[in-house]
Parts: sequence; C-alpha cells; structure tokens
Amino acid sequence: MSAWGTLFRYEIRMLLRDTRTILIAVVAPLVIFPVMIVITNIVEERDQRRLEEATYSYAVTGARAAWADSVIVAALLVDPAPGDTTRAPVRFERRTVGNPDSLLAAGELSLVVVGLSDTEWRSLQEERKARADSVREARRAERGQAADDEEDEAREAEPDFDPMIPALQLKYRGRSDFSRTARTRMQEHLTALRTQQRDSIYRAAGFPVALSAVASVEDENVATAAREAGAFLGVALTPFLILLMLTGGSIVAADAIAGEKERGTLETLLTTAARRTDIVRAKMSAVIVVGLSVAVINVANLLVYLVLGILELPTSLDVSLGVLDLGLLLLLFFPVTVLVAAALLLLSGIAKSYKEFQIYFFPIFLVLLVPSMAAGLPGIELRSVVALIPVAGVAVAVREVLVGARDLPFVLLAFASTAAAAFVLAGRTEKALSTERLISASELEQADLTGGAALFPRHVFRWFLGLWVTFFLASLWFGGSLDIRWQLVVNLVVVFMGGAALMVRLYGLDVRETFALRMPHPAAWPAVILGAPSALVVGVGLAELVNRYVFPVPRQMIENFGQSLVGPDLPLWQIIFFLAVMPGVLEELAFRGVLLHGVSRKLRPVATALVVGGIFGMFHVSLFRIVPTGFLGVVLAATTLLTGSVFPAMLWHFLNNAIAIVPVTQGWVSGDFTVEPWMTGVGAVGLAASFAILWVTRRPYPGLRPWRAPGR
Repeated sequence: MSAWGTLFRYEIRMLLRDTRTILIAVVAPLVIFPVMIVITNIVEERDQRRLEEATYSYAVTGARAAWADSVIVAALLVDPAPGDTTRAPVRFERRTVGNPDSLLAAGELSLVVVGLSDTEWRSLQEERKARADSVREARRAERGQAADDEEDEAREAEPDFDPMIPALQLKYRGRSDFSRTARTRMQEHLTALRTQQRDSIYRAAGFPVALSAVASVEDENVATAAREAGAFLGVALTPFLILLMLTGGSIVAADAIAGEKERGTLETLLTTAARRTDIVRAKMSAVIVVGLSVAVINVANLLVYLVLGILELPTSLDVSLGVLDLGLLLLLFFPVTVLVAAALLLLSGIAKSYKEFQIYFFPIFLVLLVPSMAAGLPGIELRSVVALIPVAGVAVAVREVLVGARDLPFVLLAFASTAAAAFVLAGRTEKALSTERLISASELEQADLTGGAALFPRHVFRWFLGLWVTFFLASLWFGGSLDIRWQLVVNLVVVFMGGAALMVRLYGLDVRETFALRMPHPAAWPAVILGAPSALVVGVGLAELVNRYVFPVPRQMIENFGQSLVGPDLPLWQIIFFLAVMPGVLEELAFRGVLLHGVSRKLRPVATALVVGGIFGMFHVSLFRIVPTGFLGVVLAATTLLTGSVFPAMLWHFLNNAIAIVPVTQGWVSGDFTVEPWMTGVGAVGLAASFAILWVTRRPYPGLRPWRAPGR
C-alpha cells in the first residue's frame, strides 16, 4: 500500500505539472458551463428579437391565386390572440415574383401561399389518405394483428374532403427559423379568420347558445419547462463528460506508459522495489482522478448554476434538481470514469509509442462516445434492455434523473452494468500490463527491423480506420449526387479495393496468401448453400430484437432506405450485379482478405472473427444495419478461417444479398414481411449444421494462431 501511495503521489505531482491536463480536467469544466449559459441566453434573446422584428415576405401563386390573395389580406386583419400583450405583432410583406418556389428555396422568400385547384386538392387528400393507410398497415403488422371488419368499416366511414371547397397550401423551408415562424404565424391568422367566418354563419342562423360554450377544450402541457429542459440537458450531459474524460485522460494515459516506453524511463521504474501491479494501479488511479475531477466539477456546476441559481438560466437549461439527483448523477458517472481510465491505460500499454497511441485513440473514442448518445435516440426508455448495456444505460439513466423520473431500480441496474464492465476491464488491464511483453519495449524491435509484411499486422487497424474515414467522407460528398450504382463503384472499387491494393503493394504482401485465394474442401459449398439463408434469417431476427428492445428505429426509415437502395427503375440484372456480385467479391477481398490476414496475426481465431465482423458492421454506418451486418461479418470471417479460402465467403455474401433483396424488389415477398420466432429457430439450426460441416472438413488458414492458448 505504501509503494502504491508513493507511486500515486508521484503520478499526481506529474499530472499537476501538465498544463494541458489541468486545462481539460479542471479549467474547461469550470468555465464551459457558465460560458454556455451566458452564450445561450444571448443567442436566445437575439434570435427572439430577430424573429419579432423581421418582416416576412410571401408570394401568392396557384390556380386560385386571386382568391388566395383575398383570403390572406382578410386573415392578416384578424388578431389571432386578442388581449395577449406578450406577443409582438408580425409584419408580412407581399411580393410579386416570377418563380416563387425557387426564391423560397434560395431563402429570398419566407413563405409561398398556393391557391389549389380542385384537382390539386383532391390529389393531396388522396396522397395523405394513402400515407395514413400505409402507416396503419405497418403498425398493425408490427403488432402482428390481422385486419378486422370494424377497422375497415371505420376507415371507409372517414369523411372525404369536398374538392369544390377552395383550399390553401403554405410552402415553407423547414430548416429556416424565419420560414417556420412565417408559416406558424400565417397559419394562426388563417385559423382565426376561419373561426370568425364560421362563427358569423352560426350567429346569423340564430345559434341558441354562446359559441364559446360549445365543445370547449383546454390543453395543458404535462411536460413542464423543467422536464423539457432536463430532457435536453440529459441528452447532452453524458457525451459531454465522456468527451472531457477521454481528452483529459488520454493525455495522462498516453504519457503514463506509451510515453515512458518512448523515453526509456519505464524500464528504470521496473527496477525499483515496487511491484508491477502497484505501478499499474498507481497509473490507473491517476487517470481515474482526471475523470473524477471532470465529473465532480460538472456536478458541482449543476449545483451552483441549476440548483442555487447563481446565473439566470435560459429556457433550455432551466432544470429542477435536488441533492438526491446530484448524488445519483455522481454515482452513475463513477463507473464510467473507471471504464474510460482502464480503456485508455490498456491502449497506452498496447501502443509502442506516443504517436501510435494517438492513432489508436480514435476507435476507443468512438466505442465509448457512441453509446453515450443513446439517450438521444427516439423511443429509448430506461425500463428496457438498454439498462444492461454499459455506458448507454448510464446515459439514459442520467436523462431520466434530469427529467425528474427517478426509477431507482433501473438506475441502479444501469449503474451495476457499467460498474461490472469497468471492474472486468480494470482487472484485464492490470493483468495485461503486468506482462513483460506489453509494459516493456524490449521485444518490439523485430518487426521494426524486418519491416514489410512483418510490420503489416501492427498497422492494419490504422489503415482500416483511414479507409473508414475516407468511406464516410465519400458518402457525405458524393452520396446525394450519385445513384446507388456509382456509389457502389466509388465505395467498393475506389475505396475498398484501392485501399487493399495499396496495402498489398506498400507492405510487399503475398497476393495469394493475403486474399486467401485457394480452393476449399468440396463440402464447403453445400455448407454455404445451407448456411446463407439460415444466417440471413437469424440476422434479421437478431436485428428485429435489437430494434424492438434496444435501439428502436422507425419502420418508415428502414423502408425509405430499402427504396433508395434499389431505385425505382433498376433492372433485375443490375440489382444482382451491383448489390450482390460486387459486394460479394470486392468486400470479401478487402475484409475477409486483407483485414482478416492482418488481424489473424495478432489475435486468436474467435477474437479475429469478432473483430473483423465488428469492423465490417461499423462500415455500414446506418444504425439499424450495424447489428445484422456485424453478425454477417462474424459469420463470413469464421467461414474463411475454417475453410482457409475466401471463395466460400464470396458465395455466402452473394447469396445473402440476393436472397435479401431480389424477392422483395420483384414482388415475390411483401415489403412488410417479418421474421417469426420459429423461423429464427429453424435458421439457427441450419446455421449450426452448416458450421458443423465446415468444422469437420476444416482446412487451416495460413499463419493462423492456435484456437486456444497454450495450457488450456
């Protein structure tokens, strides 16, 4: 204990001398929150003033433009909120222009009022009814309910809109505050005019009672301003704290081991009487101190600014908190701090230098930061499987605490799941860093001296990180301007195969060995034919479970993705070639070829399959695709390892995509088809049988490490 205390005090003294750490761990949390409050107040006041002082320009167009113009003129003379002195009047200015739609898109008009013809009005109503029917059918399919006569009769009984009644349409830009405000205020004036005209008709007909007494409705927002502010802050707080923990802790962790390796001072420390576990625990404690400093200072900020009210809060931050809430927040952040510290210190031990630590930092950054954003996903509740997911459960629990919903059993469950992950990772880190291979640089020179192919396994992750960034940027730059065929050409041919060819050339890799271009055992082919549809069913069932219980994704989003994937006019041969053949060949050469070749030299087979599958899933960046594609990536990696060849994985990948896409696009299977639980069970049996065949007839993958560690 005395050795640990001495080393810990030394680490803290070194930490206090590091200006970067003090700025990130202490100064930034102290300054950012009050600065954010002040800036938010200024921005809210400025935006409100701009919206109130603006003059909103509009144009009138359409088949009934003259009638629409007269309605707008009459509506603007009606006060939509009589007696309300808190609302500033809005000024509208009519403009006569030649092409109002283009000016609206360019931001030169705030609003376009369209006087619709009978045909246009009927068409809009039919489209609206069709969308409503589609949503109704999708919800009924999700619930597993069949259509019933009463529901169909109720739908038929819905009143149709009379196309002979003149109608207006308001066009606006949803991304513009000015255009949205213009639409809202114009709608208020139009509603007030319609109410006034309707009431005058009733009064003229001698309506027997006061109109205000008929069907009087009062609304009440049960979500108070404090709860809405808590929901806003709850989404942002956990990612913000983890961001500060990662940036501040990475400085300490990188210098603690990787930096000392580079300077050659770690060997000197190892010659002292201190045990290796004391050294590791002292360094981990120093990183934990940085994370705890971030958490404690930010919870203190919440106490000072939100509870004590030192500054006037903007509406978006006016949260109601108590002492118990602050205590729960601090409790929830503690295991997150330990988890971050253990991950950073383990990364520092794996890295051979400070520069290599910085290269590997980004994947750890994503792995820890992405789950912290779970509270911002629609439909995520703490009373679900998410409470069992480390970091994600804490993020949702923090949001629940900030909105005043203290569900203590599930808050403690979220704490326990993250604490368990932190405990396991801390133990693994201590054990790993107690070995000579990781904590010392004495055995790291062979690959550096040999270079070439021997150095590739060390660099494979940074290469695929670069490919991921390139792939992501290419999707942002070209995704909206290219159709699916050219997108696949850019992604598969230019990014994946271009990157794979560059790695092979720069490191002098053997092409046949790297891409696993050898024939498998003949029994592999029937195993693949059996396994491909089985794995597809299991993957879809797994994705539906995740979508239902962990990360709900609106079904409309999935349907829109499917429609954008194939396009309305893509012929069958192009669907098969671009969406099945090209991915089946080119993605396999990149992921089960080059990536698998490099990773298999670093990890054992099971870990290799999981890592290669996980990276493959991350390249399919849509949230609802990561789980099924990650599962497919693991299956394909395991197939390549067992057969020693990439060709079975190519056939498996081709069959998977063809079976998933072709029947739906050709109308052979309904678009709302769902996988029943019994289908998943049958698929699991088929997948197990397929891998049983592959295991019995397995051929060694070249250079593969043993399946088990020696002595097990």
